[in-house]
Amino acid sequence: MRSRASVQRLVRALAWGVFACALLAYGSALAGDYVFDDQHSIRGNDALHDLSNLGRYWVDPSAFSSAGRMYRPALLTTFACNWAICPAAWSLKAGNVLLHAAVAVTMFLWLWRLSRRAVVSACVAAGFAVHPLASEAINLVSARSELLVTLGLLLALHAQLSWQRRGGSVGLLFAMVLATVLACGSKETGVMVPVLCAVQAVVLRHGAFDRRACGRALWAIAPMVLVVIAYLVVRKLLLGDATVQLLGRTGEDPTSGHGRTLLMHWATMASLLPQVLLQALAPLRLSMDPAVQYRDSFADPMVLAGAAMLLGLTLWAWRRGPTARLRRLGVAFAWCVALPWIVIPLNMPLAEHRLYGPLVGFAAIVVAAMPRTRRWQQGTARVVLRGLTAALLVTGIALSTQRSLLYRDESELWRVELVHNTTSFRSWWGLGTSMLRMGDVQGSLGPLAQAHTLNTRHFDTLRNYTEALLSLPDEAAQPERALQVAAELNDLAKFDPWARTLHANAHLQAGRVSGLREHFAAAERLALSCLQIATAKGYVYRLAAQARRGLGDLPGALAHLDTSIASGLAPVGVRLDRAALLRELGRHREAKRELLLAQRDAPTDAQVMRALMQSASPPR
Repeated sequence: MRSRASVQRLVRALAWGVFACALLAYGSALAGDYVFDDQHSIRGNDALHDLSNLGRYWVDPSAFSSAGRMYRPALLTTFACNWAICPAAWSLKAGNVLLHAAVAVTMFLWLWRLSRRAVVSACVAAGFAVHPLASEAINLVSARSELLVTLGLLLALHAQLSWQRRGGSVGLLFAMVLATVLACGSKETGVMVPVLCAVQAVVLRHGAFDRRACGRALWAIAPMVLVVIAYLVVRKLLLGDATVQLLGRTGEDPTSGHGRTLLMHWATMASLLPQVLLQALAPLRLSMDPAVQYRDSFADPMVLAGAAMLLGLTLWAWRRGPTARLRRLGVAFAWCVALPWIVIPLNMPLAEHRLYGPLVGFAAIVVAAMPRTRRWQQGTARVVLRGLTAALLVTGIALSTQRSLLYRDESELWRVELVHNTTSFRSWWGLGTSMLRMGDVQGSLGPLAQAHTLNTRHFDTLRNYTEALLSLPDEAAQPERALQVAAELNDLAKFDPWARTLHANAHLQAGRVSGLREHFAAAERLALSCLQIATAKGYVYRLAAQARRGLGDLPGALAHLDTSIASGLAPVGVRLDRAALLRELGRHREAKRELLLAQRDAPTDAQVMRALMQSASPPR
């Protein structure tokens, strides 16, 4: 019989072993770069680059990303602090790796407290720590939400377990509240915290609940429920919806969440989820864009088979027996974490990073399933088990390392995806946008065109394709193609001001290449029409001025810029354009004054410095 002190030493040693496994498996993630959603949510999100915005994250959903609004303040807080330490990709990826290691260790301690099987719990937690299925959640910096919400759930379960076993205290209540804030503030799945804690309280009860036991359980869960209610109220005030609207979905475009009916989504998920279970056991054919075959009927044999398999496995895991408590908690954890994206149609029905949380539930079921008989703990069986465990861990480390190294080059990452699935429009889109960011505009056109062919209704693909065509220099421009694609984009999003400005730019490009006046007139009309559908921007007046200049009307172009400045819209670009026009009109003194105003507003701006040097050069 081990002493209490020796057990504590063993648990500490095993916890450090789990931590080390996580670092060994995913240390190579530090060699990766920002990829995919990281570009707009981290690198391109100015709100994260200044710690003075910490308070803003809790009241302004627009701080989430330059590409959209979401309310995840705890997540943004960690990003901002991480960026302040070092903005390089390796720094934020190191943060993800450490969080993953913390999740693995916290899971081990939770499993050990529930099962009292330290070595078995440590082996399973180490398997989780090296599992390749976790690679997307760790290597995508923007997927940190999965790590944080899972950590919040586990910390809340720890605190609630201590409350139930050792009696209540203010400190434990405070810990549960903080864990709930962390979970809800990281991802919407965090609202499941009180549900999971309630399940844990019910599953771990001894006999029927008496009044005192019920009261103590309610006291522990009530503060978490209040945090969740407060979170939903804040979401309602800031975003207009406490959760997500499920009704009114058109069914026109299955590849987008709002374009997929609930029937189609649920039928599709029933056929996809068995694949998740298989990948948890054998993580093969991992993909940033898993192949999805959309199904629209529960009479479909694959849907029926998938639903029957899920129901059967759930009932099997929920059956009675000596390990029923841990099995049931594992089932509850997996379902609660996965249920939001199973029920709600999202743009990607299945994504690897969403499987991170359910893996914790699977791990609990595996611990419960491990045999307890002594013959497995001695002799040849013990040696075989140790060898098999070591082999699985080494294999997991090798596969996870290999997977992480793909994130060093986003273009290469998408090329690997295309080897497995040439019909993945997201892979073609990702390849095209990554090449565009690297400055290979000509090379990006082929992949973006292919992505658009595969999914003609995807707004972001069409937008990036238009932007690539407009980035070509005039001597290599394809104005007819650019006009066609920009018109498609404008038709797809009739009231999107950015789509209209791109359409205006396409006409400007066509006007410069062809010299036809009607293109400049169309560009001016499209640019000014943005004032009717969105808040006025200096950029709109700049486009209108460029169109008027193309028509040979320099005073008219200057009038547009003057209107912008008179409206309080005087960004550096407007002032630089105005200075250039004044020089063309021979009003050099006014042009100089305009450049000095631009320098005052942006003293280190490269464009301003270049314009000042040009103005100082003697005329040729």
